[in-house]
Formats: sequence, C-alpha cells, structure tokens
Amino acid sequence: MPHLYFLPLIINRLIHHEALGIGLMPSMIILIAPFEVGFLGYSNFLQRIDNFAAILFYFGLFLFIVLAFKVFKKTIYFGASWWAVSFPLAALSNAALKYAIHVNTWPLKVIAALILLILTIVIIVLFVRTLINLFNGKLLQG
Repeated sequence: MPHLYFLPLIINRLIHHEALGIGLMPSMIILIAPFEVGFLGYSNFLQRIDNFAAILFYFGLFLFIVLAFKVFKKTIYFGASWWAVSFPLAALSNAALKYAIHVNTWPLKVIAALILLILTIVIIVLFVRTLINLFNGKLLQG
C-alpha cells in the first residue's frame, strides 16, 4: 500500500510545519479514503472480513474522528475545495455499513447510520452552498 509511505510525511507536516492554507483544510479528509477504499476492495476480493480488514476500517474511522475537528469549522470559508470531503465520506459510509452488517452489533449499526447521516447532510450542504456561490459569482474566486 503506497499511501502508507506518505502518511508519516503528512503527519509530520501537520505537526511540525505551518498549517495548510485555510482554503485547503477540507482536503485533509482525503487521508481517510485509502483506508476505507482498501477495506472495501480487500473484503470484496476475499469475500470475507478478517482482522486486517477491520484494522483498515478502524484506522480510517479514527482518522475521520481526528480530522473532523480540524476541518469542520465555521472559520473555514466555503469554496470548491470543500467537495474534497464528499468522496472520502462516501467511502467511509460504505465501509461502515458493510462492517456493521458483518459484525451485526447495535453500536456499529448506530455508528454506520450516523456516518451515513453526516454524509447526507454534507452532500446537501455542499450542493446548496455551491449553487448559492455559483449564482452570486463567488464560486471560483480565490
């Protein structure tokens, strides 16, 4: 998994260097996508969910929880870069639903439902804010 090589570099950048530009903050959520897509691909290929698949899922979920507090702030203005959160959240939602069905416990089903609710709200907000900014002429401004 080549993305694992870059994870320490990215974490080092986040800890020891200046913060990303405010407009680029939403793109940090993309860090969860490789783990969730890896979980989905691995479990679909093997037709089972084992410990390695569970590690992929839980690490992506952990990254989402950590990064959500940095990204989802009112101080970060809306721009086209916010669409970068849609794919990783959709991957997380798919992985959470698949893992919850496999494990079949109510806490994981609640977590999967909450993630799906968050994804739905995020997509609606992105769509509405994009349309508002498009009609106001502010969508593609820096």
